[in-house]
Amino acid sequence: MNNAVARAGGHVTLIFSIQDDAENPDAQGSRGAGFCLRQGAEVSVNINLPSGGEHPDDGPLVDIAVFDYDGSVAPIECIEPYLVLLEELQSSGQFSVSGHDIELKVMLELPRSQGFGMSAAGLLAAARALIGAVGITDAEEEGGIGGVASDADNPPTEYDLASLVAHRTERRLSSGLGDVLALSAGGIELRLEPGAPGEYGQVVGFDATLSPILVWGEVGKHTGDYIDDAAWKVRISAAGEDAVSRLRQGEWDQNKWPELLHESANFAEISGLHGEETRQRLLNKVEEVLTLSGQSEGHVARLCMLGTSVAILPLSLEMSPSESDVRCITTQLDALGLNYLRTTI
Repeated sequence: MNNAVARAGGHVTLIFSIQDDAENPDAQGSRGAGFCLRQGAEVSVNINLPSGGEHPDDGPLVDIAVFDYDGSVAPIECIEPYLVLLEELQSSGQFSVSGHDIELKVMLELPRSQGFGMSAAGLLAAARALIGAVGITDAEEEGGIGGVASDADNPPTEYDLASLVAHRTERRLSSGLGDVLALSAGGIELRLEPGAPGEYGQVVGFDATLSPILVWGEVGKHTGDYIDDAAWKVRISAAGEDAVSRLRQGEWDQNKWPELLHESANFAEISGLHGEETRQRLLNKVEEVLTLSGQSEGHVARLCMLGTSVAILPLSLEMSPSESDVRCITTQLDALGLNYLRTTI
């Protein structure tokens, strides 16, 4: 039996554009900005031979279980992305589990479909765990568990391949654009060019001590309802490209934080995403929380793209809010019955 456990963090997009016209999915994605989260997904993998030996057809039997952040079993449709991921891994020519059975257990640590990057986190963690269980070996070894073909001059690393197939899976399912690229940088990131990490995608990031409070409401539209819609695509991309063109001027470091907060508010307004009723209602409630808690001068609320969710963020990275300040906010969130979680980047 080959076992492995891997993790990947989540990601919140504050600004984005849509570049999905390229025929090659590795070149599709988005420019934009946001921040990566420590909480995301943990995946455990068992790969083993069945008791009777290898399957005659060399096809693996796959058992996948996905659990939501509250410990409940996720809906059956949540399994499909991991089956697509396995297809992408095997079609890459760099991964083989011929004749073996696969058990995959996915533990999500934040709500799905709320703009927290759970699709990318789960896929990236699963790819890392699967590759870790198999092991990348010499290009001359072929087939079976541990058999990974690669370019002898430029063999892929475990995480290069994991990011590539996770990105391809996201694009096949229209479940994400730039989350995998963003996670390759970490911290507070700016996506300069669209695509998978490596040859196409370009991203920069900087570290910061930051503990966002994520607040969410009812589940809204699937990401694909926006990025595959021509009208939304035009509005979102125009607003996102303008914002990124300004943010990329100068060094991408902690001094950019106030500008990112300013541009993210403008983006939400100009793109029209701010104006959708469910998002607007939640944003108004969170802004009310900041006022009632006396924290509106030190914090702002920003929409998370593309969920019905809001991130409460400090205006300054140099002055972290005190625990007393945080309690003032969470007390009001509790009073309004809002779902929330405090996380870190």
